[in-house]
Amino acid sequence: MRFIFSLIKNIIAVIAIIIIVFFALKYAPFLKDQEWNPVHNNRPPMSNNAPPEEQQLNGGQRYTLEDNDLLNNVPLSQTKNMFNWIDKKEFMSVSGIGRMGYNDKYIAGQRGDQFIIYKFGSESIRVYKTEIEMQQDLNKLGQHIELQPPSSFE
Repeated sequence: MRFIFSLIKNIIAVIAIIIIVFFALKYAPFLKDQEWNPVHNNRPPMSNNAPPEEQQLNGGQRYTLEDNDLLNNVPLSQTKNMFNWIDKKEFMSVSGIGRMGYNDKYIAGQRGDQFIIYKFGSESIRVYKTEIEMQQDLNKLGQHIELQPPSSFE
């Protein structure tokens, strides 16, 4: 009987260790960006696991994905609310965006010679080389966003 109890206790201990390691790899901020982390999902743009709206876009040849460093301390579900509260002109100057437009689902902008699209709640930003490519993908997503200078957000 003692053998069965010690066996069950050891199995429970191993399961607990596995769960702790899993959550540490998945949620620890200092481990999240490590390349060796098998739990962190870094999908390439051409992945078949992409959401349906991303599958219709012309993946890796038209844009690249960048991690979203602008909203690091905001929960993804609250990015839209946070964006509605902040001063748009200040947001543009802090993030280096020269022209910007937004609607209920997306932010589009020009950052130097790059053009970006950010979907509220997403972990990454799409970066395009030309405005035409960005507008084509916005049209495929059914979104019309006009880029405006900072003076439009007074």
